[in-house]
Parts: sequence; structure tokens; C-alpha cells
Amino acid sequence: MKKILIIPLVVLLLMGFGCETKQKGPSNLSVGRSKLIDSGNALEAVEHLEKAEQEEANKLEPRALLLIAYSHGLSTGSASSLGVEAKFKNQREQRIQELTEAEMKQILQILSKPSRIQKDGLQVLVDKGPEATVLILDSLTKGRYPTLHSNFAQMLVQLGSEGLDLVLARLTDETTAPVVKGKLVQVLAEIGDAKAVDALKSLQTGTMDLGLTMEINTTLYQLGEKSYQKDIIAGISHSDVAVRRAAAKAMVNINDVPPKTLIAGLKDTDSEVVASLVEALAIHRDATAVDSLVNILTGELNKDPKQAAIGTLDVYGQNKLARGLAKRITMLLIGGTVSDADNRLHLVQLLKREPFLKQIRATELYDNLEFKLYEYHRETEQSELVRTSLKQLLDALQ
Repeated sequence: MKKILIIPLVVLLLMGFGCETKQKGPSNLSVGRSKLIDSGNALEAVEHLEKAEQEEANKLEPRALLLIAYSHGLSTGSASSLGVEAKFKNQREQRIQELTEAEMKQILQILSKPSRIQKDGLQVLVDKGPEATVLILDSLTKGRYPTLHSNFAQMLVQLGSEGLDLVLARLTDETTAPVVKGKLVQVLAEIGDAKAVDALKSLQTGTMDLGLTMEINTTLYQLGEKSYQKDIIAGISHSDVAVRRAAAKAMVNINDVPPKTLIAGLKDTDSEVVASLVEALAIHRDATAVDSLVNILTGELNKDPKQAAIGTLDVYGQNKLARGLAKRITMLLIGGTVSDADNRLHLVQLLKREPFLKQIRATELYDNLEFKLYEYHRETEQSELVRTSLKQLLDALQ
């Protein structure tokens, strides 16, 4: 009987010993990942991730996270403050040189969700150079990592002429979707390398997509082909909205655009077109645009053209092209005709800009707009959001 009892006891002791040798709590990889992504604490993350790189059988994720952590520690200055800047720089440079395609894909996977480390992680790929360009272009054309597509375009611009041939190859590839080609044409405009002109002209003659054709026109203009100016300006009134969007976006870069043409385009029903034209009017200034810009603030378009209108009217105020506008906006606000609270908020946001604060202060002796705004805030306005903004305006006037 004693022998029978001894065997189960030995088994239990061995099981207990085995449990003691297992790691307790979360792994260094999970802790390091959380420290970096959730908290942005690069220094503490590195401590855990360096251990994880040794511990994990699959080193792909710890290596990708470590490279991002070194980058984040350098960009935030935390590495310098604790005397590890040299180590972080050396590790970052070495690991970028050794960076594999699989690790680059892992970095993109990590960065697919917005976080405070996203910018530093993407900069790693830019610093990798042409090898990363191939991956970025593949991801764009195949629709991978869709949340990063806007970042990809800017990364290609940062890579500049170094990746020009790769961009041109994708641009002229028949299998590349028109929407991607449009993005790549915009990238070429920002890179500004005249070597792209011949490829763009070749693409232009072979496409039936009107929006893409206008994108090419605007890029060729920016690359020195000024003969396209007339066609681009005419595109503002085209029946195809894609053409109007491309043409309107280019107006900030076109010389000698008649302001009347831009003002007429503000009647467009497309918010993207109108926002671009409003931004262009900040450059091609004309006092006669003020009425149309004010109408946008109280109109039915979305917030983008309204925010653009506030910015442009601010510029007009700074350049003495909007005299008396503060009184006009104040009376519009307190007059009870602007029923939409969001639109009233936009009016208040405009009044908070410095040129119009000055105009309000200057009315103290005759119109006393500040007192009228105070009374309106106290007795009439019901929206808490507008009331808060009004309070900030009144505080700024003190």
C-alpha cells in the first residue's frame, strides 16, 4: 500500500516543479508592445523588447517593435534625456540596414492602427529607401493597409527622386487602377522632378479617364509645362466632378488666375471643389469674394469649406480686405436667422481671429459689439458648444 501511495505523490511533486519553472505573468513581448504602442514609453519598452528578442522563437515582431521603439525614443528626446541617445542611434541605423521585407511588413501591420508611434515607425521605412518604395507601391496597388494609404503618398514624396523610376513603372503599368494612378500623379507633382514629364505625357495620350487626365495636366504644369494653364482653369466649370476637383486643387499653384473665375466656382455643390477654391482665394485675393465666403459659413456644405473660409477671411482681415466684417458677422449671429448651431459656431470661430477681435474692440464707442455679444451669450444662445466658444471670444476681448 505504501508503494502505491508513493507513486502519485511523486507525480504531483513533478507537476508542481514544472509549474514553478513556467513564466509567470505577461511575456516581455506583450509588456514591451503595450509600453510602446499604448503608452509611448520607448525606454521601458526597449528593456522588455530586447529581452523578448532573445526569448521569442519568432523574432519578427520583437525586432519590428524594437526598431520603432528606438526611433520613437530618439524623436521624442527621451533617449537623449537618459543618456542612451548614441545606443539608440547605432541600433536604429544597424537595424534599418538589416531590415528584411518580412520585418517591413510587420512594421506596417503594427502601424495599421493609429497611435502616437505611427509617424516614427513610418519614417523607418522612408529611411530604408528604394526597398521600402517597392513595398509601399505594392501595398497601394493591391489595397493593403488601407488606413495607411494617405501616409504612403507622403512617404513616396519623402523618398523623392530616389524612388522615381519605381513610381513611373507603376504609373505606366496597365494593371494599376486609375484611382492609384491619380495618387501617383499627385506624388510626382510634389516630388517635382522633370524626368517624369515624358512618362506623364505618354500616360495622358493613353487614358480615357477625364479626372486622371486633369491630374496629369496639373502635374505637368507644376513641372514646367505652362501650356496647360488654360485647360486647367477651364476645368473648374467641367461637368465631371473629378475634373473639377483636380482643377480646383491646382488653383493654389496656378499663376494669374482671375479671382472672378474662382468666385463663380464657389457655387459648386461639391464640398471638395469649394474648399479648394476657397483656399486658392487666400492666394488670389479679391475683396469681392468676401460675400461669397460669408455665404459658405452659413450654407449647407460640410465643415471643410467652412473651415477653409474662416482661414481665407482671416487672411483678408490681415490684408485690410474685410473692413467692417466683424460687425456684419456679429449682427448675423445675434439676428436669429442662422438656425444651424454648427454654422453659428463657425461665425464665432471667425470672430475669434485676431483681425476681427481688433475690429470688435474698435467699436466700443459707437456700436459696442462686445456688449451685444455678451448679451447674446447671456440671454439667447442655447447651444452649449456655441456658448463655450462665445465665452472664449468674450474672454479674448478683455
